[in-house]
Amino acid sequence: MTGEPSDAYGTTDVIEPGAEGRPPRRIAVGFAVILIVAAAMVGYLFGTWGSDTVTPSPTPPATQPIAATGKRCSAQLDDRMQLGIEIVNQSATAMTLQQVDAVLPLDGLRATVATWGSCGQLPPTATGGDYPLPAGGTTWLAITFDVLVPCPGSIPVRFTVHYRQAGRADIVGLPGFPDLGDIPYTSTKCPPAY
Repeated sequence: MTGEPSDAYGTTDVIEPGAEGRPPRRIAVGFAVILIVAAAMVGYLFGTWGSDTVTPSPTPPATQPIAATGKRCSAQLDDRMQLGIEIVNQSATAMTLQQVDAVLPLDGLRATVATWGSCGQLPPTATGGDYPLPAGGTTWLAITFDVLVPCPGSIPVRFTVHYRQAGRADIVGLPGFPDLGDIPYTSTKCPPAY
């Protein structure tokens, strides 16, 4: 026996205070963490206890005045393609459509002519200028493209419409075609199954 204290199992537990009688470092760190958490909880309670601030409920998103109806059209003449969508004025007041642009995240098409009021006519009839659209009215917008690739199947096409309503100009983005895979396109360079 070495003179050290032992328990019933023969193991020895020795607790040594830190230098100069201070508690071990682990106890001090644990105590500091407890104090920080307690201070944070007290601060939170005092900060929210007397508060008269009411958190507003989220407002529903505003309905955009122009929307796609879901109707689409396409036409092909040689290596030109016209793509269009029908749109509706969902607002209670008339508007003036001013311009439509194609949003083409991939290369392969080049926009040439944009038209209002008709779709599926190649060569397109240029409509140019402003186009009035009454409240609740529908019309077609169409853009003719030069096709620069053998098969445009994977190319997505979306539209942006510039309009004026109640003296204010605005722009709205509209869906068009997630890709052109389901749009008929014939070419000697394109596989027949396309």
